Amino acid sequence: MGAGRQRQTAWFWRSWAVGLMLLTIAPLARAALSVTPPQLHPDETGIVVTEVQSSLQGPSRWSVRLVRWAADGGDPTPIEGHISPRFFRLEAGGRQMIRAQVKDRGIYYRLLVEQIPDAEPTGQGLAFRFRFSLPIYRQAQEPRPLTPVIPLVAGCHAFENPESTAVRLILSPDLQGPQTLLPGERAELCRRAQTATGQ
Repeated sequence: MGAGRQRQTAWFWRSWAVGLMLLTIAPLARAALSVTPPQLHPDETGIVVTEVQSSLQGPSRWSVRLVRWAADGGDPTPIEGHISPRFFRLEAGGRQMIRAQVKDRGIYYRLLVEQIPDAEPTGQGLAFRFRFSLPIYRQAQEPRPLTPVIPLVAGCHAFENPESTAVRLILSPDLQGPQTLLPGERAELCRRAQTATGQ
């Protein structure tokens, strides 16, 4: 097996493991906080509004940040913008409205809602710190659905979003890859088995 093939195989299994982990963690996150709406679009003044509600059994503290959503997938870059509130506390079942205003409607953002851990954690169990990353798209029509065209053979294949808008990839059951791509963003889509070409 060549070095390139080995890298593709290793990437595929790492992606599969990460996918299984996310499937396990996602219900825990949803059990901590519900967000409405989970996808945001700025109005004509650049303002986005969302509401969160705690599903935890006790009080919790949260912070809100506005970051740039870049196609390179690097670390979140803080962006200047008005956020209200920047910090808040929720009782069990409590609700909070969050408002943010972006300055440049020509770029993509994410609104990060992060749980602030207690200074003195109680108990000996594993303490989770939840983070919710809410996409802020440029247009109300985003992300547009797109079915990627890639080879039918098994393995990982490079794909680049050809559109000028963010897209939501419609993946067949045998494909593993990201769900959303920004304009020009590249990703590898991995097919678990060769797809039959005829009946």
